[in-house]
Amino acid sequence: MSLVLSCPSSAQEYEGTIPDYGTEDWKALFAVDPSADPLGRTPFEIGQGMVYNTTLKGELAGLNIGRIFLTVTVTDTGYAVDYKMEQRGVARWFSDGEAEAKASGLFAETGGIKASYYYNHDYDGEDDQQRTELLRRPGEERYRLWSLPEYNLQRPVSPQQAKEAVDPLGALVALAFTPAGQGEDPCSRRVPVLDGRRRFDLVMEPDGMVEVKKNGPGRYKGEAFRCKLMQRKVAGYKEKNRGDIEGDIWVYLAEVPEEMRTERLAYVPVKIVARSGLIGASLQAKRPTLTSADGTSVEL
Repeated sequence: MSLVLSCPSSAQEYEGTIPDYGTEDWKALFAVDPSADPLGRTPFEIGQGMVYNTTLKGELAGLNIGRIFLTVTVTDTGYAVDYKMEQRGVARWFSDGEAEAKASGLFAETGGIKASYYYNHDYDGEDDQQRTELLRRPGEERYRLWSLPEYNLQRPVSPQQAKEAVDPLGALVALAFTPAGQGEDPCSRRVPVLDGRRRFDLVMEPDGMVEVKKNGPGRYKGEAFRCKLMQRKVAGYKEKNRGDIEGDIWVYLAEVPEEMRTERLAYVPVKIVARSGLIGASLQAKRPTLTSADGTSVEL
């Protein structure tokens, strides 16, 4: 149950010869240093904070297509994310795909994310799996990368292109949880992303305030900002993957209640809608709950 983003491309194909790994010429082209061994568990201690927990239930033409389990902790220092995707019902006819990911990071004092860790395991069958770890520590510009099977890094993402980039789950926090600037719409955002071998921007644009209707027991109901989400490719892509991909995606953000709002947490995602032609799929939050460090809990 994957969601496909529309992808206008600005990526440039590298036509030169790839230098030997580890040389200064190689480092000028690539922002990651591959590791032969796993990097280990998340290295960041973020303390206690506000926890958002929900299950996003997927539907396509009224049929169950899967669910996403999402737990996000946001503190004054940083964030931690646990993510799991399972396909169900009709979606299993087409793919056995599942995914599990974890991430954590530290916020910069001036905003944004200054350091992050990301682990992802994509499963599309016993013979089709991919594990990825990505780490950038405080004060470092380069990333460490471990992947199994090993990534074939032939399409460069330069250190300059990756300088402000965060991992995909760090991007989720930056796009859908953190406060907007004073007077700014929470849907007006751009986050640079690096997944280990590809660099792209995730861009949101405002598409109005809407009333989300309850679609099943426990589903979120209430006002939400509707944000149009787009992906813009920057580097690391094959030429054949450069064209636009049909489809549109909207992310619906609910405002965090005043009593649960913090300097780092102002919104939470409660619905995602994807549409391609006449076909539409949706993910809607079931029992979205915010819990503070003292145990106070509010169901949205």
